[in-house]
Amino acid sequence: MRLKSAVSVIAVAVSTVVAPYAVADAAEQAIERLSIKGDFRQSSLNQLPGSVALISEQDIKRQHAQHLDDVLQQLGNVNFAAGASRGRYLQMRGIGERSEFVDSINPSVGVLVDGIDYSLLGLPSLLDAQQLEVFRGPEATRFGANAMAGMLNFVSSEPVFEQSTSLSASLANYSSNQLSLVHNNSVSEQFAFRLAAEHQSSDGFINNQFLNRDDTNNIDENHLHTKFRYLVSEQLTLDAVLNLHDINNGYDAFSLDRNRTTLSDEPGQDNQDIAAAMLKARYTGWQFAESVTQFSVLHADSDYGFDEDWSFQGIHPDGYATTDQYLRERQNYSLDHRFVALDQSWVSGVYLSSQETDLNRNYGDSFAKEIYPFFSELKRQNIAWYLESQHQLAPDVKLTAGLRAERYQDDYQDSNLIMQDGDDWMWGGKLSLDYQLTPQSMVYLLGSRGYKVGGINGEALAKAMDPKNSSIADFLKARPTFSPETLWNAEFGVKAATAEQMLVSRVAAFYMWRDDMQVNGWVNRGTKFIGYLSNAGSGRNYGIEMENRLQLLPTLTLFANASVLHSEIRDFVTEQGIDQTGREQAHAPDFQYSLALEWAMLDNLQLNTGLQHKAGYFYSDSHSAKADNMTLLNLKLSYQLDALELALWSRNALDEEYGVRGFYFGNDPRDGYQDHVYEQFGEPRRVGVSASYQF
Repeated sequence: MRLKSAVSVIAVAVSTVVAPYAVADAAEQAIERLSIKGDFRQSSLNQLPGSVALISEQDIKRQHAQHLDDVLQQLGNVNFAAGASRGRYLQMRGIGERSEFVDSINPSVGVLVDGIDYSLLGLPSLLDAQQLEVFRGPEATRFGANAMAGMLNFVSSEPVFEQSTSLSASLANYSSNQLSLVHNNSVSEQFAFRLAAEHQSSDGFINNQFLNRDDTNNIDENHLHTKFRYLVSEQLTLDAVLNLHDINNGYDAFSLDRNRTTLSDEPGQDNQDIAAAMLKARYTGWQFAESVTQFSVLHADSDYGFDEDWSFQGIHPDGYATTDQYLRERQNYSLDHRFVALDQSWVSGVYLSSQETDLNRNYGDSFAKEIYPFFSELKRQNIAWYLESQHQLAPDVKLTAGLRAERYQDDYQDSNLIMQDGDDWMWGGKLSLDYQLTPQSMVYLLGSRGYKVGGINGEALAKAMDPKNSSIADFLKARPTFSPETLWNAEFGVKAATAEQMLVSRVAAFYMWRDDMQVNGWVNRGTKFIGYLSNAGSGRNYGIEMENRLQLLPTLTLFANASVLHSEIRDFVTEQGIDQTGREQAHAPDFQYSLALEWAMLDNLQLNTGLQHKAGYFYSDSHSAKADNMTLLNLKLSYQLDALELALWSRNALDEEYGVRGFYFGNDPRDGYQDHVYEQFGEPRRVGVSASYQF
């Protein structure tokens, strides 16, 4: 017992040096019982080996987060890229994609919404959030090919067998408003449902000087979530989800003057129409295990386009005028069936999925008055078998082993008569050993392997056939495809809490190496760009991440998250002949932290403050343009009057200017197309009021 107590104290000290100042009365503490729902077994956050962060509904409200962009700033070793009206592409521990244009990409970080695969679509809404689970590091055993670097799992609130309704509304600068309704009810003792609807709109943060408009980068979104639960019998429960998203946003984010004033004469759009459904059956009548079967379907139509020259016809005699539009239609079907032992000692299952992506690209030249169309079709089928077992080696020592074998088949064709078939087996898994020091503290060792599929460089092959690109044709032809990538991860972690829950702390140290690292490269000729994916020899990513909650006083709570990351590229040479070996990977900030205070000033008055910092990072693996350091201050003052809550809030209260996507090239004819760093900026100072009422 002395050894366990000593190690527990050391484990807590690893994450923080402020524990001696925690003096709150244990009787007044709220015990932290955070449960992870995205794993095979629902388990406590502090008893799950692996670096997993959980953002609760209260965490979202504390910063008055309205979209995923706002939430992710709270977490260490998590980043995102925009290049659209919202942040859509995720990176964890410095690994992840940053855009999708002609070629369909394979995500390193996937997104699940109530068990439905939203990867590459982003997280459209935080509507009716129960929690957001962030799995950092390879999670192949549980999630497969879309979780090589991690997984974002969004869980909305479950239906309950009672009636409740809540209404909320917000008004903010830039003509912004948000209105939502959540209603829960039961039809009988066996059937309950939950409905949530939301509308968001804003003029956006761009002033288009040429069109004399301030709404060309606007937000106009409608979301509907419905959940149903049917207790068929004591052994069988059916759950169903239906989600609808109607997104009609503008996209006019990049400025030749490198500020928030644009000159576009044909501003773009970022539209999505998404319909997704899921049906899950849980049966507990077997003698040896319970079974879980889930079928999901998603259909998404997107219209993403922009004014490529970022200006108007006639801005300069040497100017050009082109537009680019990408119309994508995606259909995903998946079936996941697994058995979970009644004693939770093993899980085994199969996973089947089918995905079809059709792209229509319309590249327009306004001077020539021509539209140059392009069409491609990608069909992919996946089949996987997985197994995970747990062995209690001693009362407080547990060994977990997981394995997943997955085969994918691709069928690609496009309007340039390029056809390519892919067929490959991949495997991943994990092996962890955890030692439960106390019911509230543990240490663990983890080894895991993740993977993602390869693909075809359809754009590069098509451009290689164009006589205008004869000088680079050989370079492009030499890169028709790119290979699958694998990621190995070694991790040591500590999760601990004091008996009184005055301090809760989680820290993980990791070392990851990437084999056949997929790198996004660009061939730039004047104002024309050709993208391709290639395989660098390898990559390295290692660092530390931690989350802490400290009860300073009965009325004052501190939240402190931080991360340190080192990353490097190995054996990658750009088309310009630049050897990037040893350079940091893109979108991999080497330091991040987030501090938040929650102060219950009075029984019905609460103040929340949050400070978030992110170090600068490279925007791309193929050039050296960097984002600046970023520090954001968020404030919220809320007043509770029975069932009514009123709040005054501000995000980015110091009006920090920071980039969320960046490029480096010449695009301004007024200076002879000199190279510059062009950035899309995150939201400026936001100030608003909100009200919510529950009945």
